[in-house]
Amino acid sequence: MPMREITANVYQLEKSKGANGYVVRGGGRTALIDPGMASGHDQVVAELRDARLHTGEVTDILLTHYDFDHSQVVKRLQATLDVPVWMSATDAALMRGDKAAPTAFRRFIKRVVSLEYPTAVTEITGDRDVFPGLHAFATPGHTPGHTGFRWDNVLFSGDAVSVTKTGDLKQFFSITISDKPAALRTEKLLRGLIRAEKIEWICAGHNPPTKAAANLS
Repeated sequence: MPMREITANVYQLEKSKGANGYVVRGGGRTALIDPGMASGHDQVVAELRDARLHTGEVTDILLTHYDFDHSQVVKRLQATLDVPVWMSATDAALMRGDKAAPTAFRRFIKRVVSLEYPTAVTEITGDRDVFPGLHAFATPGHTPGHTGFRWDNVLFSGDAVSVTKTGDLKQFFSITISDKPAALRTEKLLRGLIRAEKIEWICAGHNPPTKAAANLS
């Protein structure tokens, strides 16, 4: 199976383009998190097909945020898999173009990179379960509606923070951050969550899945 198993029922895509994509299986459901850029569609579909025995059929697509390197493939992939998409209501509005992008850098990206809004979107407001055991919660800063997901002792942090090789957290590239004070609050929130919930694995958007530092403060 080409897909990498991180821990029980949690996998990393090997063929997605742009950002790290992940798969979580539990309770008769299978979530695909951040499937990436449009150029990876065929490879992701093939990888999911080859891993079906282990992961089951995908039932839900989840986005941590609307940036193209995480979401560009979503509309086509949704049509291929015939499943709903979950993302925050705030980032959904930005992806649709109902609201202007919050920074000059993001407005520039919007002009040069196309995004197609998917259908059958469940817009997340506040904290909620996607399905039993898979919890979504707000982690704003990188984008206004950035969302984190937690499954058991695994945190899917998207681009809310960067993760060092030793499992510590630091701020993502500053030019990509929409709201610096919110991003700092999110980092503090995640540090507390990792300690309180005994998070073992941090699965970030652009760092390898990493074991959380034992002495994370």
